[in-house]
Amino acid sequence: MYRHRLGEGFLSTLKAEQIHRTALDILDKVGLEVSSPWALEQMAAQGFRVVGGRVFFEPHVVEEHLAERRQSHQGVTPPEPPMEAADDGQLHLTAGVYAHHVHNLETDGIEPYTTEKLIEMTKLVDVLTERGVHSPAPGYPLDVPGPLQPLAKYLVGATYSRHGEYPVDPISAASVPYVMEMAQVLGHPLCSLPVYVFSPLRLAGESLDVVLRFRDRLQEVHVSAMPSLGGTAPVLPFGALALAVAEVLGGFVTLRVVTGLPVDFGLGLFALDLRSSSMVFGSPEAYLLGQLNAEIRDFYTPWQHHERGQAAAAIHVRANFPGAQAAAEKAGLMTAGALIGARWFDGAGILAVDEVFSAEQLLVDCEIKDQVQRLVQGLDLQDGGYDWVEEVRQGVQETFMALESTVDHYRHVYWHPRLFERSFLQFDAAESERMKLAQRARALASEYISRHEYALDATRRGALERIWQRATRELA
Repeated sequence: MYRHRLGEGFLSTLKAEQIHRTALDILDKVGLEVSSPWALEQMAAQGFRVVGGRVFFEPHVVEEHLAERRQSHQGVTPPEPPMEAADDGQLHLTAGVYAHHVHNLETDGIEPYTTEKLIEMTKLVDVLTERGVHSPAPGYPLDVPGPLQPLAKYLVGATYSRHGEYPVDPISAASVPYVMEMAQVLGHPLCSLPVYVFSPLRLAGESLDVVLRFRDRLQEVHVSAMPSLGGTAPVLPFGALALAVAEVLGGFVTLRVVTGLPVDFGLGLFALDLRSSSMVFGSPEAYLLGQLNAEIRDFYTPWQHHERGQAAAAIHVRANFPGAQAAAEKAGLMTAGALIGARWFDGAGILAVDEVFSAEQLLVDCEIKDQVQRLVQGLDLQDGGYDWVEEVRQGVQETFMALESTVDHYRHVYWHPRLFERSFLQFDAAESERMKLAQRARALASEYISRHEYALDATRRGALERIWQRATRELA
């Protein structure tokens, strides 16, 4: 049974190497199912053993591909670190981008995202840049046909958010060319696409088909998987991690061979509630697995090693509605992550893992972020240059609240919440005069939306609109 205390690592180099060897054995003896007949032909032609739709990998071949990957990074000047890699000492939030439902602030119900509602929520996240939120459009509208949804999302995000210019996940093969065009207009070409391995050990699905179809227009491919303990992977972390490594290494080698492109990979384990068969985010197990995932990634990509906090941490939760459960889970994740150095947190405003966006929850998450920011800021024990004997004398004779040192520094010593209550209970206040936290959050959200001013320049917006109109004609 493993033991772990907050801030300590799970994996020694010896343990990581043991997991790696086990993963190589899995690939050699169990193999990876590959759904593409063309990819299977290419693998067989390159000398891989292919039996009944499964590819088997000799350990030394996988090691050779990993060695080439390491070699390709030697002597290469690393690119500028992504936004979330910069540690300015402040905490930052990014809203989840995959939601297809939204929390209606007026009815308190969950309903499908419309384009109109997505525009409204995008305006909100844009204005909240002033509070450390960095997000494009937080979801996909369901009032347009499936292939058009990523295009509508991209158009809304780029038009109404200063963070919306980067490419969205195309989701379907039909939308890829149009997303590529939009990305070119916005100055951030789409040169890389993801491929997802289905656990256990199955390389299949539309993400694979898309990469194979558009491989000539890409510069890189990224492979990942989402095995869950006890569901699609062994319940013990050692066995589950060995499977996860086998999945991404198998996908990594296969895609290098069949596409000829540079391939990178990421891996992780996820928690599952075996009673409901739902993946669980926001739980203690999810947090611990997140730390384990970061350590195994560092083992395979040492040239990208960075302080743990300079990477984003997730605050996705299983709670379906804003409220006590969502706030408790997000606060726990954010506090634990920040105390070991995390400064960027993804999934703000998101509920039901990735399904629902809530403006109310986003405002609560901002409040949690500010509270945790004050926690990690710590205490300043400098004397401040005051005559403290005299300060104490005046405080005793009059009041400490009016001292010069108090006036100068109380805003730095104390964090003042915008939503959370700190006043005494007023027994004589009428119920109608007391707004609950949820009501205050909703009112604040409306205020932020009303202040939205950002707009994409007319030239690029016009180009995006033309791409959208053509896609509507050709895809709808």
